[in-house]
Amino acid sequence: MKNREESFAARHLTRFVTFLSKIRGFLRNVNFKMEGRYSPSRLALLVTVITAIIAFVILFLPNYLGVAGDGSTDEVMRSAGIYYIEREPDLIYNNYFIKTYSTVASGEDMPGKTINSQVIILRIAKSLDYLFTRDHYFDIRFLGLLYLILYLPAVYLLIREVCKRVRQFTEGALIAAAGLVIFSDIGYVTYFNSFYPEAIWLIAMLYCVGASMSFQKERSGYRDFFSLMLFLFSAVILLSSRRQCAVLGFLFAIYVIRLIFVRRSFIWGVSCIGTAFVLSLISILCIFIYPSDFGETSKLHAMTRGVLFVSSSPSETLEEFGINPSYELLTDSSAYDYLPLVKAGDDSLYHGFLDQYSASDIAVYYLRHPGSMLGMIDVSIGAGMDIRRGSCGNYEISAGMPLKAKSLFWSGWSTFKMMSAPKTIGYLIVLTGFIFFLFYKGYSIRPGENRRNTIFLDMLITVLGVLLSQSIIVIIGSGDAEMVQRTFLVGLSLDIMTYCVFAELQHKIKIV
Repeated sequence: MKNREESFAARHLTRFVTFLSKIRGFLRNVNFKMEGRYSPSRLALLVTVITAIIAFVILFLPNYLGVAGDGSTDEVMRSAGIYYIEREPDLIYNNYFIKTYSTVASGEDMPGKTINSQVIILRIAKSLDYLFTRDHYFDIRFLGLLYLILYLPAVYLLIREVCKRVRQFTEGALIAAAGLVIFSDIGYVTYFNSFYPEAIWLIAMLYCVGASMSFQKERSGYRDFFSLMLFLFSAVILLSSRRQCAVLGFLFAIYVIRLIFVRRSFIWGVSCIGTAFVLSLISILCIFIYPSDFGETSKLHAMTRGVLFVSSSPSETLEEFGINPSYELLTDSSAYDYLPLVKAGDDSLYHGFLDQYSASDIAVYYLRHPGSMLGMIDVSIGAGMDIRRGSCGNYEISAGMPLKAKSLFWSGWSTFKMMSAPKTIGYLIVLTGFIFFLFYKGYSIRPGENRRNTIFLDMLITVLGVLLSQSIIVIIGSGDAEMVQRTFLVGLSLDIMTYCVFAELQHKIKIV
């Protein structure tokens, strides 16, 4: 009996090895036939075309898909001259995606005062709508179209530059396929039919990363200058979209300073220094001119759902802030609870609690207790993994779907991240370790002819900086209560890092 079982296992193992050998032979044959014809540009173009088709189906064919509003974008809408037609909260918030809006304010609508890069794009989309319709309604699909036109070149640039890391067709095809699955996911594309800033963050970030990668090979001067200007323009759009993004200008400025060594040219060096100066200046202006993204409710959550949330002794922690330890009852409480224990606007809560600390006090606390900060970053990574707002539906009310229903079309990557992917700081640490292991070889302050690893490592360190800075800003500003709304760049940065590590790792161990 035992010999029979061993024989059975041996036969199946032999068949499996034979199957793998056939696949390996097939892939070797494909690479042989494609020898000298491998083109990263063609693969990237194919991915871009498929992405355009997928996005067209999602955004412009019934049932039209988008992301329902949650009230956080009302001020931006009013600033662009766009208003709700319906007034019932259940019809305009969270439950259903809305396609049509009014461009005429009613007596109940207050004018918005926000000026940022997103408002400018909304106004361009509104003008585009009026050019074709000549009515007083705004169809959000014009905004989706504008975003899509801007998005497709960013996808092409990113996929092309990552595919340049390899020379075998099968490896490039696998990298391109992975990029298609990740960056055309419905979780990303549906934001185009919405007023959330996530669409701008996605597009601008992909341009920044793609433009950065384009320096990996030595090229003619005008191409490097074009990539530098593309990086500058995209970075300005990103950091001027919200105050929480303003700090990114300093990170990008540091990266641009590193680019001085890419070319031995006085004009190039001056251009890089000038670009870094502009990025830093705009960051400072945005920090001081833009209003805070966090209000009184956020300040409450920064303590109850942040500092106290990860504290092993809330009463002692409150004493550090000079707050009566009896307030430890507020630990874990949220103003968004179904039956909230307290409300942020209560005067009794302000005197003796909210007036005892500021955002800078919370930042100092986390500096003195780095373990608490790591614990909150761990929470932010889990929140950033879910790129789809769980409380907001994708369908119009006319589609007849349940409240807050989500579409499963082309949602493989976002579903995998939500259901199966690791969501802890341990994953970030492992990912960062792989980045240094894979790209540190050949790294140099002054990259020579082989500057690929230097450029990629600098770029990925910058992306890591984006992830950490956004996590920390949200943690200090609102604890974990608003992470789903504000940690999109955390999830996007993880996707970019994961994609680059996957591309390099499968090349190193020769998966295909």
